[in-house]
Amino acid sequence: MDTVVTHMRRPEQPLKSVARNVRRLRLASGTSLDGLAASSGVGRSTLARLEAGHANPTIETLFAIADALRVPLGDLVEESARPSVYVQRAASAVRVAGAVEARFVDRLSPTGTAEILSIRFPAGKRRKASPHAPGVVEHLLITDGVVEAGPVGETVVLAAGDFLRFPADVPHVYTAGATDAFGVVVMAYPQPA
Repeated sequence: MDTVVTHMRRPEQPLKSVARNVRRLRLASGTSLDGLAASSGVGRSTLARLEAGHANPTIETLFAIADALRVPLGDLVEESARPSVYVQRAASAVRVAGAVEARFVDRLSPTGTAEILSIRFPAGKRRKASPHAPGVVEHLLITDGVVEAGPVGETVVLAAGDFLRFPADVPHVYTAGATDAFGVVVMAYPQPA
C-alpha cells in the first residue's frame, strides 16, 4: 500500500482521524471487519491495520470503504466538527492519492440550493457585500492571486489553494491584492420554509 494520506503540518493526524472514523462508522453500521472486507473488497488485515492507525490507504481504498459503509468520503477523512468561519490553508489540507490525487477541502450538506460561481476579483478593488438571506453560507476557494475575504471583523488573507467557509447572512467583504485574483464560490442557500 502506498503512502498516500498526507497532511503538511501534522502528518500523523489524518491517519488517526481515518482510523477513528472507519472504526466508528463500521461499528455504528453493525458490520464486522470480515463483513466490511467482503463488501469493500479491502483485505481484513488491511482494514485491521487501518483501524489501528498503522495503514496508509490509497484514495481507491477509502472510496471502497466509504461505498461499502454507504457514507461520503469526507466521513472517513474529516478530523472534527468545524466552526462557522473556517479557513483551510492549501499547505495543511488532507491529501489522498492513488490513480488520482484529491485534496479534501470542505463538505456541503445542502438542504436547499447550491450555486457554483467562477469569480474574478479585480486588482485593488474592495467589495462590501450586504448580508444575504438568513442561513446562506459561502464557500470560497482561491485558484490564483491573493484576496482578503470574510465577515466584517473576521476577514482572512487567502492565497491560491486556500479555502474559506463563512456565514454570508452578515456583512462581508472581498479585497483583491495588487493583481487580479480568481476563485470558485459555492453559495449554499437553505431550503425555503
